[in-house]
Amino acid sequence: MERARNEVSMMRGTIRECLQQSISGDPWHGFSVDRLLADVTPEQAAAHPISGAHSMIEIVLHLAAWTREVASRLRGNPPGLPAIGDWPAHEGDAASAWESARQALHEAHADLLGALGDCPEDCLAEMVGTGREPALGTGVSFAIMLLGVAQHDAYHAGQIALLRRALAAHRPESSED
Repeated sequence: MERARNEVSMMRGTIRECLQQSISGDPWHGFSVDRLLADVTPEQAAAHPISGAHSMIEIVLHLAAWTREVASRLRGNPPGLPAIGDWPAHEGDAASAWESARQALHEAHADLLGALGDCPEDCLAEMVGTGREPALGTGVSFAIMLLGVAQHDAYHAGQIALLRRALAAHRPESSED
C-alpha cells in the first residue's frame, strides 16, 4: 500500500513538473510558451502572418480554455468543450486583448495545478468520461489527460515559434546609412 501511495505521489509530481515546464519552465523540447511570448508585442500577437493560421492571441486563448476545461474535469464536472469555446475570440484592442489572454493562460494553469493538488489520491487512475471521444479527450485516464495538456502546450508552442518566424520574415530589413 505504501509503495502504491509513493508511486501515485511520484506520478502527481511528474505531471505537475511537465505542466509547469510547458508554460514557464525549461522543457527539454525547446522553449516554454512564456519564453516564446516574452517579447511579442500586442500587434504581433494579433497578426496573421500565415494564411489560414490562428494568431498568437487566439492560440493563447485556446490553451487557456482547454486548461480550464481540464481543471473543471478534475473537480468532478462532466467533460465537454470549454465553456468559452474551443477557439474563443478576443475582444477589444490588441493591447488589452493580449494582456487578458496571457493573464487568462496563467490563471488557467494555476487553477489546473490547484485542482491537481486537490484531487483525491486515486483520481489519476480514473477514466475521463464514459467512452473514447478524441475531440473531447475522453476515454483516457486523468493522468493521461493531464500529460496531454503539457503535450497540447508543446504543440501550440511550436505553432507560436512558426508564427514568430513568419513575422520576422515579413519585417522589412533595416538599412544602415
